[in-house]
Amino acid sequence: MSKIKVALVNHFSTAEVRSHLDLHSAGKHAYRDYGLWNVNIINGLKNRDDIELHVVTPHIGMKRKTQVFTIGDVNYYFYNPDFQYPWAYFDHSFFSQKRRGYPRNRKIINGFINKIQPDIVNLIGAENPYYAMSVLDMMNVPILIQLQTVYANPDRKKNTGSVDKERWNRELMIFHKTPYKACTGRMYYDLVKGYEPHSIIFPRRWPASKFPEIPEVKKKYDFVFFARELCKNKGFDNAIEAIARFAEFYPKARFLAIGKRDGDWPLFETRISELGLEKNLEIHGSFEKYTDMLQYVKQARFALLPIKMDVLSGTILEAMHMGMPVVTSRTSGTPSLNEKRETVLISDIGDIDGLFQNMRMLYEDVSLQEKLTNNSSIYLQEKEEENAHNIEEMVNQFKAVIAHYRYGKPVPQELLYNIDINTDYRKE
Repeated sequence: MSKIKVALVNHFSTAEVRSHLDLHSAGKHAYRDYGLWNVNIINGLKNRDDIELHVVTPHIGMKRKTQVFTIGDVNYYFYNPDFQYPWAYFDHSFFSQKRRGYPRNRKIINGFINKIQPDIVNLIGAENPYYAMSVLDMMNVPILIQLQTVYANPDRKKNTGSVDKERWNRELMIFHKTPYKACTGRMYYDLVKGYEPHSIIFPRRWPASKFPEIPEVKKKYDFVFFARELCKNKGFDNAIEAIARFAEFYPKARFLAIGKRDGDWPLFETRISELGLEKNLEIHGSFEKYTDMLQYVKQARFALLPIKMDVLSGTILEAMHMGMPVVTSRTSGTPSLNEKRETVLISDIGDIDGLFQNMRMLYEDVSLQEKLTNNSSIYLQEKEEENAHNIEEMVNQFKAVIAHYRYGKPVPQELLYNIDINTDYRKE
């Protein structure tokens, strides 16, 4: 059987790949598992007879500029996006990679691509220009963008208070490069079609790995907020305000927040102090291992996840997997969780009173807790069955893109994103 040579351009880190990388020991405490949704794709593709998989990804802390190795049937091409060299300070001060559109990273990535000679490049994360801009230099190869999010979203300013216009424009440059995209949620579909009407859009078929078994632990906290970063994008500002309201009614309530402190942390820290939450709220940084983070999260009874920009955050599903009822916000995707039965409690983005009322209702109503936990279990089982063929559909998308790009063959209609069966929850 002829194999499709796939180059997966993304970013992630796991303990397995770190064990193969030559990393600076002084900073090992800073290395963390992340981007595990990309690992799910790798795991789904690596054992197929029709796929030859090459993964190109950055990793901080590497002693060498690049490192190439194979684990099982997967070929990995790692590079250090912040490699130090004698003129690094000058470069950072006057001709930074970011300012110049990341020319060094693009050169390294395209060097890998020229060596691999793939049949298709699958880019995950067009919103991350430090590696995504590399596709602008790729020629004579079809590029499929798997959308994690869309940074160029007019709601971003309203929901987070800030927009990096340079990052916005660079994402649009990447959208203009290739017509092939895959997304989930009508919000992303409509945004992409608005920017590039001739885009050929597939439904994003994200393969899932089996959720890890997390042992039961003693409950220490009432609510937990967790994300890769404690930021406005994930609604941490709204969470703080809702926690303060809740603590007024329940002074002994305990809260946990887990995640890396982002650039807005001084503002969050000041607000936490103003609200007198230091005794109620514990802040924990990110964990090296994903499963350690989940076990710490599980010390809470409930999850408070008022996301703003995501269609449907993976943290919501993680909490559901651990039997934790969830309080969240209405995005273009979260209402889908309640389509058949009530699975989570939802209020509008920025509605602090709505968040508080849902927290209070959940806290006081044992029958509601049990209902949400049971309904979450049913939802996850249904999704597992529904997603059983995701990897097969993803490979069919690869084949359709290659056939369209190389030979002009029309993409089968059944493979394309169907707006008739994808509800736009923003209009409810």
